[in-house]
Amino acid sequence: MRHKKYTTCLIICILLLVRVTNILANINDPTDTSIYISPTFPGKGYKLYRTNPQQSFQYFNDALSYFKQKGDTANYITCLLGLSDLERRKGQYNKAFDILNDIQKNVIRKIDTTAFTDLNTRLGRLYGIFGKDSIALYHHKKALEVCKAQKYDKTGSSYYAIAEQYAKMNDYNTCITYLDSCYLISTNNNRLIYVDAYYAYAYIKKSNYRKADIYLKGLIQKFDEKKLGFASKVYTFHAELKKALNQPDSAIFYYNKALSTVNSMKMHYDIKPMILEQLALLNYEKGNTHKAFSYMQKQKAVSDSLFHLQSKQNQELFEVKREYQKNLFEKDEQINQQQYLINLKDKASFRLKLLISILILLAAIGLLMFRQRFLMKQMILKKEKNEAILETKNKELTANALQIIEKEQGIKELLEEIKDSKPEKFKTLSNKYKQGNAKIWDDFHLRFTQTNNKFYEQLMKLYPSLTHTDLKYCALIKLNFDSKEMSHILGISLHSVHMARSRIRKKIGLSRDESLGDYLSSI
Repeated sequence: MRHKKYTTCLIICILLLVRVTNILANINDPTDTSIYISPTFPGKGYKLYRTNPQQSFQYFNDALSYFKQKGDTANYITCLLGLSDLERRKGQYNKAFDILNDIQKNVIRKIDTTAFTDLNTRLGRLYGIFGKDSIALYHHKKALEVCKAQKYDKTGSSYYAIAEQYAKMNDYNTCITYLDSCYLISTNNNRLIYVDAYYAYAYIKKSNYRKADIYLKGLIQKFDEKKLGFASKVYTFHAELKKALNQPDSAIFYYNKALSTVNSMKMHYDIKPMILEQLALLNYEKGNTHKAFSYMQKQKAVSDSLFHLQSKQNQELFEVKREYQKNLFEKDEQINQQQYLINLKDKASFRLKLLISILILLAAIGLLMFRQRFLMKQMILKKEKNEAILETKNKELTANALQIIEKEQGIKELLEEIKDSKPEKFKTLSNKYKQGNAKIWDDFHLRFTQTNNKFYEQLMKLYPSLTHTDLKYCALIKLNFDSKEMSHILGISLHSVHMARSRIRKKIGLSRDESLGDYLSSI
């Protein structure tokens, strides 16, 4: 019995040991899909880097093997991008570039928008570190172009990357323009802390310290809460603001905080030489020559290890970069040449179309002007003809009226002789004369109305208070009859004519200096 108990215990112990061994063996087993099931699995690798860089590299390499085995190209490339980021954070720019170069061979732009965008963004940042501004911008703008075309949700990140590059190029106005775009396309009202940080930096460089201070408020707390490595840059922006405001102690404090963050987070090694240099300068200005010298030595050592052309780890990178830049330049030259020829053809075509359009427009304008002039000339001729006819008819009316006046004068003289010699016939002839005279002047008035039909219309429209008798007076005045002739025509006294003229002047509203005849002739 005792032997069986020992055997049973031994078997249980062996099984437990096997189980524990399997668990330990599978902790970081790339075949364990639960490790990478989340779409944000790269974030775990980046967080791991802050505490254990070596384990972070192992995490991405294990994930790389897993996704390669699964045939998941998108996540495979994501792991390669993660490894490139880790190398860049360590300052191993040559290795970072090599990984990106390998990805470049496998990314098909039309199929994998995410990979193409992320690749170009990282290439842009890498070239930006070494001051290759045109190549950096080329890659950043390629990424933005794809984001816009595919409506990719990283469009804001692309705008931000371009703004960051323009800040490195000291083009702060363009930097601010791209930062504005980040907020314009943002779909929520949350604060864009990375964008605000570069707003602050740009305004510091533009000497607008008030605005810079506004944008910096609360940023350190935000980055520290999330334990983001970018806090090191925010500290440097604070330091630059304090330095610009002539507050060296505060500037030294923030530069030291930035240096501490770079070392603890193991990120943004590219700004470390600048931080050390500024600390050296500030300490020298304060008279701390020993500290200044120490910082300068550290700065030289870090700078040489990161950027010096003769350093072993970056020598190959510059050769590759130069070759790549040469090839890129040649391709750009070919594209530019082709584009130049296309532009020339387009310009020639545009100019020809523009010339034809201008000629057609001028012809149309010329034809319109000619037609307008012809019509105006016809109208003027017609008006002159009508005026000439009217003037002729009015002259005929005037002549006819004068003849009637002469005849009336003769008839009156005859009636006076008959009155003395044959008084019995005088009354009969006198009545006939008056009836005939009234008919003659009615006919005259009718002919005047027919000839000057618009004269009465216009006169009545302007002065509706004029009577029928007033209109007769106006007609005679228009025909240039004087008061004496009018008294003969109308068979009234000269005084009555003067009274009638005065009454008409009042109704029309003419002053003493204005001629009634001239006014009526103008209507």
